[in-house]
Amino acid sequence: MKKLLFIAIAVAIIVVIAFIILSFISKKGQAQGLKNGQLQACINPENCVVSEAIDGVSHTVEPLAFSTDKTAFLLKAKAAVQSIGGTIVTADEHYIAATFSSAVFGFIDDLELRITDDNLLHFRSSSRVGRSDLGANKHRVDELKLLLL
Repeated sequence: MKKLLFIAIAVAIIVVIAFIILSFISKKGQAQGLKNGQLQACINPENCVVSEAIDGVSHTVEPLAFSTDKTAFLLKAKAAVQSIGGTIVTADEHYIAATFSSAVFGFIDDLELRITDDNLLHFRSSSRVGRSDLGANKHRVDELKLLLL
């Protein structure tokens, strides 16, 4: 019985150490950025959502149409990102990049927003490490959409 307990504790310690290492790795990355003026496709659809290139994958989200002035909408989008815990890293008149940190291990996720000339807000939210995000990135985009409606 003691042997099984020792093995369980050892496995738990190894898992925690692995999560700590992945957390440090996630802090060294950065948002993918624009490619040819558009958000980039998801590399791993299990931990990423994107609206820029609709490809039928279940983790794809729709862009958000808006009718207000672009400059005012951009300010509203920045405030909304910050209100849900994001830290703005880069922003210009058409693009916002922000980071989000998970509560327990501090894993970093990237959120990118792109405003088009036809008044659409495109989204890309992606985890820097890990296989699955348990729906966190889609939830983040849905929450942001609700704030911007």
